[in-house]
Amino acid sequence: CCLGSIDLTRFVQRPFEAGASFDEAAFTALVRTAVRMLDNVLDISLWPLPQQHDEAMSKRRIGLGFTGLGDALVMLGLRYDTEAARTKAAQIAQAMRDAAYDASVDLAAERGAFPLFNANLYLAGGRFASRLPAALKERIRTKGIRNSHLLSIAPTGTISLAFADNASNGIEPAFSWTYTRKKRDPDGRLIEHAVQDHAWRLYKHLKGEGAALTDAFVSALEMSAQAHAQMVAAVA
Repeated sequence: CCLGSIDLTRFVQRPFEAGASFDEAAFTALVRTAVRMLDNVLDISLWPLPQQHDEAMSKRRIGLGFTGLGDALVMLGLRYDTEAARTKAAQIAQAMRDAAYDASVDLAAERGAFPLFNANLYLAGGRFASRLPAALKERIRTKGIRNSHLLSIAPTGTISLAFADNASNGIEPAFSWTYTRKKRDPDGRLIEHAVQDHAWRLYKHLKGEGAALTDAFVSALEMSAQAHAQMVAAVA
């Protein structure tokens, strides 16, 4: 799995303000860089078996996704289980999709398409690529595409905790704004650590410890299972 996740919270401008916005230009620029990075990973990886190497090289599958969606929506003032939040999430996902596929076409022009590429099969109706904008499909048909698969919004629990300041995981809403995490030391002792969600802590830092949370602060257990599924459907 050659996966990568972009932290959406880094692109929220003026968080928690009435004029909060998402910097789509900066986001799509990073998407393009991430596609190139993940394509490079395929070439520098050491594959235990020759069959694994051949499979990776023939399709050049990568999986670019995001993390911190739940927190980014809170920072934008959007409650996760609303139509407005699903619309914004879909816009972000579409921007990521189009930038990623366009970047992979550029890589194909530079380095060659993935060896099994067949334009007619790749763009056939019913396949994911058939839903791309017409201009992008035409670029794929004429120039090819470097990676057979490009997107995968994977779970990012450890990634978010370790590298995204404990932002919400992947596509999910925040589980809890604060909680206790237990860690077992080599000598067997259990140590408890207080953990705070990125958006929650940033809000308290900007607005003050006593500031009441906005309506956008809704955690995973405060919404219906249907709302979770609706967000997945919107982004898919």
